This record gives sequence, structure tokens and C-alpha cells, in this order.
Amino acid sequence: MRSLLFILFNFLTIAAGTQVQISGSVETVSGSPVSGANVYILDSYDGGTTDSHGRFAFATDLEGEQTLMISFVGYDPQILRIDIDGIVGPLAIQLDPKPEEIEGVMIMAGTFEAGDRHKSVILSPMDVALTAGAGGDIFSAFGTLPGSHRIGEEGRLFVRGGEGHETSTFMDGMLINTPYFSRMPDLPTRGRFSPLLFHGAVFSTGGYSAEFGQALSSIVALNTTALEQENRSGISILTVGAQGSHARRWENSSLALTGELLHMGLSNKIFQTEIDWINDPVIAGLTLMFRQKTSETGMIKTFGSFNHNSSRMWHHNFRESVCQDISLLNNNSYINTTYNEELNENWILHAGVALNLDSENIGIDYNNILSKRTGTQARITLTSLSAEHITTKAGVGHKFYDYSQHILMNGDFLLSFSNHQLFSFVESEAKITRAVTVRAGLRAEHNSVTTATNLNPRLSAALKTGKSSQVSAAYGTFIQNPQDDYLKFTAGLKPEMAEHWILSWQYKEAPYTLRVEAYYKDYTNLVRFRDEFSPEPGNFSNTGSGYARGIDVFWRNQKPFGRSDYWVSYSWIDARRIYRDFPVRATPHFVPEHNLSAVYKKFFTGINSFVSGTWSLASGRPYYNPNNPYFMADRTKPFTDVSLGFTHVFYLFNRQSVTHLVLNNIFGFNNIYGYTYSQTPDDDGFFGSKPVISPQKQMAVLLISLQL
Repeated sequence: MRSLLFILFNFLTIAAGTQVQISGSVETVSGSPVSGANVYILDSYDGGTTDSHGRFAFATDLEGEQTLMISFVGYDPQILRIDIDGIVGPLAIQLDPKPEEIEGVMIMAGTFEAGDRHKSVILSPMDVALTAGAGGDIFSAFGTLPGSHRIGEEGRLFVRGGEGHETSTFMDGMLINTPYFSRMPDLPTRGRFSPLLFHGAVFSTGGYSAEFGQALSSIVALNTTALEQENRSGISILTVGAQGSHARRWENSSLALTGELLHMGLSNKIFQTEIDWINDPVIAGLTLMFRQKTSETGMIKTFGSFNHNSSRMWHHNFRESVCQDISLLNNNSYINTTYNEELNENWILHAGVALNLDSENIGIDYNNILSKRTGTQARITLTSLSAEHITTKAGVGHKFYDYSQHILMNGDFLLSFSNHQLFSFVESEAKITRAVTVRAGLRAEHNSVTTATNLNPRLSAALKTGKSSQVSAAYGTFIQNPQDDYLKFTAGLKPEMAEHWILSWQYKEAPYTLRVEAYYKDYTNLVRFRDEFSPEPGNFSNTGSGYARGIDVFWRNQKPFGRSDYWVSYSWIDARRIYRDFPVRATPHFVPEHNLSAVYKKFFTGINSFVSGTWSLASGRPYYNPNNPYFMADRTKPFTDVSLGFTHVFYLFNRQSVTHLVLNNIFGFNNIYGYTYSQTPDDDGFFGSKPVISPQKQMAVLLISLQL
């Protein structure tokens, strides 16, 4: 729920008092009226759209100096500083056209953007933060988009037949080794970062740029915000804890700090839980963002995140017919610093360094498993704009990753490995005509732990088929090192590999977006084993393979400023693998054949309230039943969830306040994610089972925030 604090201070800044009228007109430099342009006050819900004559008018309760944003697809946005101390306007605003944006074409196969800078945007950061049922989690919000699967017991992002670890997360181009909190058995996790720390995010379901590597299925690329707008402070009280924030803005720099302490004790008492907690989950965290403008075009950005989470429970291990005392203690730090500068009109420099430290201590009765992960990285990228209609990006970098696991269980064992990864890439995008764009790239990687050097080509193209439609295609090969749990036993394994083929058609004309995408993925070098926890020579190998193919559909009707806004996504997938300890090629447990999500949002200006709802449906998932002679032939019942969110803005003691209520699974659907079977059969040779379900069928979180 950490993002709810930022939702308050960044998006729902609605002041009380007498409303002021703001009016004007928007036209092109040639004098033609612009119909359908968005005109709004930045960081608020106050705004409107221009009519057929280019005119606009709206009322606001805000006072003092504000920033007015005017935007329309195909034109450079205009930003005006206005002083609201009476009637404002009529304003005369002109927009400069960008011909390459009006008539050009953008490659978007396999890519969804969440931001406010490109016409290919599908979701805004506010959409990500306020999606009902997502709880302000980036990965859960992206889980409502086509290509992703709802895996309720995991919480991670599963994409197009890939496991959760096949999606890699980057921040300002730097890899995050541990983007999720540590988790207990059969309990879902969530992302460590608020979506509103970022001005945008790219969710690629495949065929992504050569700039990124070490991801078999998809990437999430997060781009942090620039300078803070103004000084501000706030505090929030939740049913699960408290949060506080402070931001300070200077002329050329800014610093923002956010702290939180969350405790699930009260929530676990109010809502019935299947977990027998000894110590309720606790999360403590601190986030800092420092920005320093070094020139008109240069900026240094430093991001730091430090968090601690702990919990302890009685785990009823049905598989082994024992009750275990399991505890979790996790400390995580992530720091990155990046430098961006336009060297001249033809060259852009991007450089960065990052450090990720993670320590996870799991206690099982009198046994203990301590895992430590250390990751460092450095990279430098140059972008060339010197050739007309051609943009070339090239970069080099080094990543170091050290893993160690100390196991005190029936002995004393130390398992470890280290990896030095050198990588380089080059990629060029050429606008052949205003209707045709082609991008080609090559990525080279050498990994010391796998002793492998790989060359991975990437190719994509887009063709404009109409004023508002286009076709895109993408192809590429992608590699990822085997998971830590495999490399700690057999360091010489090869990287796993996937080949992506994607064909996409999109129609986008405000307020409508329709996208249909077909894909095929071919997996090779997947890890297979006879015994998951055996260091015996030859136990692990790269003889696994598989495929995933499917069709994704996305529809959105986005009407701004108080009107209804909704999107619907549907995915069909056929995926099979022979890997891990699978005896035959089969559909893995994390792949439902059908996925459907419908998200509805509406802001009611009259009562300063925001209402959202999400309905999710997925077909039954396969699971292994030892009583069935056919492997992975059984299916769970379909998954269903309906969640609601309600936000109301009001004043308390002359201070702006927000009440935010989240209701998850309001109808209490008893979703079953699979079954755990006993290791030993009964006297009749039958293996007993226990369903894997959500720890809480229903849950509500209430938040009250106050600006100081």
C-alpha cells in the first residue's frame, strides 16, 4: 500500500474553497482550432478537453501558482505557469505540430508503455497506481494487461508461458536483481517500489530492445522522475501501519524521502486468515531520490531503497505431514546513480552504476538457511542522432553477481558461485519513410559462471496502414542464466534460450485503443534434473525445451476528466515444456489457457471521489496428481476475482486529506491455485491432497492521508 501515499500527493491535490473559472482556446500555428486537446492543471484532476472550435473551460478549487498542461497527439505539449487569484483567461494557446509524430509510425510489437510522453502510451502512472485489486503494485497492475497470467499464490509477473523469474526489472537502464519482497510458502509477494516514483514504465511481453538482456520472456523498464515540482510533506495512517514523506526543491536540485512501517497484525485479526501466525508480517522501509541538474540538458539522479521485512508462522506441511515453525528475515538495499547529458545536438550520453544487496534468513524449526546476493553493475550508452532519420544506440557494461547460501540442516553446507558478465549492444532505428520504420540490433554477452559467449540478434519493423492504425512485427533471440538454485550445484550450465516471433496490429484514435497481437516462443537449453536438490554430477543438464504460442487482445475506451474510463484484455495461450523433472512435455502449472481482465475507473468531480473496479477471470490451471497416471492432466476450477477501490478527498482541520478504501475479492470467491499431495499413500495406495488457496479470501485496507 506504499503507493497510496504518493497517489494522495501527486494526483488528488484538490483544494477546498471558491471555484475559479479557467477558459481559453487552442489552435495550431496556422490558426486552425484543435479539437480534443487535453487541458489540465498538472498533478490534479482539474481540466477538460477542447470542443470542435478548440475552446475549453473548467473550474478549479486550487489557488496560487499552478502549472497548466496542454497536449494533443502529434503536437509538442505546451506548459504554462498561471496564477489563480481570480478568473483566468481567456487564454490563447498555440500548439506546434510534429510532422513525424502525425504521419510517422512507431514500433510497438510486444510493448506496453505506462507514462505520459509518447503517443503509444497504454497506461499512465496513475492508471498503474489506482487499478483496483493491484494494491498500488506495478507488477499486479501490469497483470491486467494481455499476455500476463494471474498466479495468485506467487504475486510475481508471469508472461506468455514464462515463469516469474523470466521477467527482469530495470530502473533507468540498470538491472534490479531482487525487485520483489521475500515470501513465505504458498503466500504471494509484491514489488518493492511504488509506481508513482516513476514518470513512466515499459512493459514488454517479448521482442524487446537489444539494450536489455538476461530475460527469457519479458522486461519491466522503470524510468524515475526528474526534479520535484515543489516542497511538500505528508503523513498517512493505515489499518496496516503508517507512512511519511518529505520533498525539498531547490533551484537546480531536489531531495525526496519516504518512510513507512507496516504491520499486518490488525488486518489478520479483522479478516480470517488460513495462516497460523506466530509473528505477524512487518515491513519497514526508506526511499530517497536525489536529483541534481548539471546543465541545461544534463542531470545526475540517485535512487536509494532500503527495506526490512520479517514474519514467523506455523506451517502445516501437508506434503511431509508435519507442522513446522518457519521464520523469515529479509534485508534489501538497492542504490543506483545515473548521469544523462546531451553532449551536442547529435550525441546523448547515458551512464550509470548500481548496487543491490539482499540477505534472506529462513528458519525451519531448528534449521537455518541464510542466502546472500550481491550485485554490482556499471554501463555507458551513447545515442547518435547524426544520421538523418536514423537513431543509433550503442553501449557496453559489466555486471558482477555473487551468491552464497549457508545451510544448517542435517549438517553444515555452503553453496556459492560468482559471475562476471560483460555485455555490449548496438541498435539502429531507421525511418525508411513516414509509413515504414525498421529497427535492427545485436547484443553480445559473456558470462564467466556459464563460460558462455552469446550473440543475440533483434529485428523489428512497423508499417502504417491508415491514419490511426499500424502493423508491427518483431523477432529476436533471448538468453537468461539458470536460476541460483541450479547454478549453486552446477556452475557450468548453459544459459537458457528463447526465440520470439511477434505480429501485432494496433488502432489508436482518442479515446479508443485496440490492439491484437499473435506470438510464438521457442524454448531451448532449459534446465532438467532428476533430483532438484542433488549436487551429483550429471544431475542437472540443459536438455529441456518447450514452446508458447497465443493471441492477446487489448481494448480501451479512455475518456478523460470525470468520464468513464475502462479497458478489457484477453489472452489465449497454448504452452508446453519438458524441463525440471517433467517426464513428458506438458503444460506447466502456471499457465491458464484463457485470461480475461476488465478494469473500470471514474472520477466524480461533484463529490471529489474516485471509484475503480477490476474483474479478473482465468481458466483452470494444470496440476500434478500422483493418483492420475497421466502427468499434469488435472485442472483447478476457474479463477475469479472482483475488487473495488474508493478514494474521497476532503478537508480536516483546514488540511487537505484523503480517505482511500481498498476491497479485495469482495464476493469471497474461494479460488484454488493447485493442490499439495502427501508424499506417502494411505493403505489403499491413494495420495491425499490439500488445496493451495489465498491466505485471506477477502481483505480491506483503509488509509487516511494528510498534507502537512
